[in-house]
Amino acid sequence: MKIIRASEKHTHGNQTFHVEILYPGTNLGKNDTGFLTIGRIDHALFKPPGLVPMHPHQDDEIFSYIRSGKMIHMDSTGKKEHLNNSYMMLMNAGSGISHEESAEEDVEMLQIFMRPSENDLPPQVQFHQFENIFSENTWRLVAGNRADSPLKLRVETNIFDIRLQVDKVVEIPEWNEKIINFIYCFNGEIKIGNGTIAKGDSVIFEENLSLEAIRESDLVLFQIKKDAKYSDTGMFSGNKFH
Repeated sequence: MKIIRASEKHTHGNQTFHVEILYPGTNLGKNDTGFLTIGRIDHALFKPPGLVPMHPHQDDEIFSYIRSGKMIHMDSTGKKEHLNNSYMMLMNAGSGISHEESAEEDVEMLQIFMRPSENDLPPQVQFHQFENIFSENTWRLVAGNRADSPLKLRVETNIFDIRLQVDKVVEIPEWNEKIINFIYCFNGEIKIGNGTIAKGDSVIFEENLSLEAIRESDLVLFQIKKDAKYSDTGMFSGNKFH
């Protein structure tokens, strides 16, 4: 089990757009800034009248995981959508796509840059309306390569989330020895194995460990197939700093 602390992230931004960037491979002492199929994870605070102007992506799978607030998305495919904490988006940049985002209300979110299985796939943008904002004490599949994934990733990884109430204990949803688990703590504090993680921390493990909430906690779990094929040359998810 390996814990990456929030203090190890890279901080950028200003009053309207503040971001803490996790390059997990760097924190593991690797040359690759990402970790297997995860390129990087941006924990962002985005406030009106903030605008991230139109910019390109290539060979990135970008999951906008919003936990509070509202923002407006526009992209080069002609789509314009109002996103919030139950209406989320996944951009499969493939051979190329551009987008811009503007804040309607104070937003706290993760911008998750995943790595596709191969380069130059057809670009597309997906949206999904979730029934509930939070999944209380039960793992919920939010994005992945399973047939029942609400948002489809083009790489062998599934992303789950959960809101775990105080003193509740859960197991990993689909543990097996072919999977590596990566958990990002969005809020709260949990006990895992012989350690604890809190807001902004991450933990990587292969064991079948249970999680216990010390405080109400919002968690994001990445289940990565160990032998998953992925591209490490994406514009943002690739093997380099930005």
